[in-house]
Amino acid sequence: MFVAATLTLLTTVIAQGPGGQDQGQEAKPILTEREQSTLNDRLRQYLADEAEYDLATGVRDREKAAKARMKSKEKFESEWEKLEKKGNLLGSMPDLRAIFYNCFEREKPRHSLGQLRKEKLDLEDTEKDLEYSFFTPKKYRPTEPWTTLVVLPDAAGQPGQWVDPYDYFKATWEDAELLDQAIVHMPVVPAGVELDPVPDYSREGSEAMEDNRIRAVLQTFGAIMNGYNVDRDRVFLDCGRGSCGFGVRLVTLFPDRFAGLILRDPVPVDELRLGNLIGIPILMLKTAANGAVVDALQKRLEEKNPGTVTVIDAKGAAPHKESAADIAQWLADKKRKMSPSHVVLEPNHDRFNRAYWVDIYVADSLLNAPVDKKPRLEVKADRASNRITVDAVGVERFELVLNDALVDLDKPFTIVTNGKAVEETRRRSFRETKEGVVSRNDWSYLFPVRYVTTVPKE
Repeated sequence: MFVAATLTLLTTVIAQGPGGQDQGQEAKPILTEREQSTLNDRLRQYLADEAEYDLATGVRDREKAAKARMKSKEKFESEWEKLEKKGNLLGSMPDLRAIFYNCFEREKPRHSLGQLRKEKLDLEDTEKDLEYSFFTPKKYRPTEPWTTLVVLPDAAGQPGQWVDPYDYFKATWEDAELLDQAIVHMPVVPAGVELDPVPDYSREGSEAMEDNRIRAVLQTFGAIMNGYNVDRDRVFLDCGRGSCGFGVRLVTLFPDRFAGLILRDPVPVDELRLGNLIGIPILMLKTAANGAVVDALQKRLEEKNPGTVTVIDAKGAAPHKESAADIAQWLADKKRKMSPSHVVLEPNHDRFNRAYWVDIYVADSLLNAPVDKKPRLEVKADRASNRITVDAVGVERFELVLNDALVDLDKPFTIVTNGKAVEETRRRSFRETKEGVVSRNDWSYLFPVRYVTTVPKE
């Protein structure tokens, strides 16, 4: 499902302010923990049976799967209707999070744990299989979510050559204490492919090459998401020499996929717009050789995003295995926020222009727009006033998906787009919520309402 969502992207916690603090006191849950757990169990079974039905082939298998799906769906809906008499569950974010948390079933691995393994992802629409390596902790259990590191490799020798995953794993994370608590995913970058150079989309083939880079990382990670219990709110991107520039670029394209970004050898990214990184914690390892780059990048990042960058002195020789404990300490309290009250979209690619609860539908092309007219959308939600403010440049149409962490959907809310206000009301939809969670393979993607509008003409 994550793979499917990634393919769609290749053609996409409570509202929190700077520093990750809640903007207001969240309402108490309607249900008891036991009632939440009962609904969570029934939802998990329902989604598992639905996934089984989707994969079933043959008349008999599909009939059997359809019966199981219908039975578990009815059990979930019956329990939901009974408990909803206590209050509107779709409007209660504490209950909604508890009901959907960890709602995807994962099977117990059939391989040995505690070691790096190699795999291939066979895709019909690619000339070559995508390769990757991964590590699962010895104590891994599929019933609980696990912190996950997506580790991009070090360059080796000539441009387009990369350190073997086994060698890089030994040089970075092997024997680190963090591996008792974390899954590691290591995509293999195809030979001859460089990561850091920023694509020039005016040149033929540049967009296809960038898509291939993204697929090598996200589609192989999709296999890990589908097979293992990845904590959706604790996925970190760890970048080595020759992949830090791409790492920054990737997070600007998909900011709501990561809880943090680790740069072991930062490089200048002057060509990139960095607005999408608002609220994302970034850790940079500083050395005598890269010190000036680190200082300049930190200054640039914190101009509009203060307090999100941490710089530590790198320990040992690159890629700084001796810094493993410091990196683990940094990420220990980091967690993705799926409903931040402030979202900025400054696309670096015409097709990757959505994040969190905001999606640009129609906008000017980045290639043709003047620098000061490139598409940009800045959205702020203020639940206290039940008001959402949108500042749009070069955008014609956009979508907001909403929940009660952002505005009180029991009441009319106001959308102000480029100074023009409209009052709206929307009904929450369980179907909308559930389909969003399933299509994104993300139990934190909880938005019962969709709102699409056109930017008013000046």
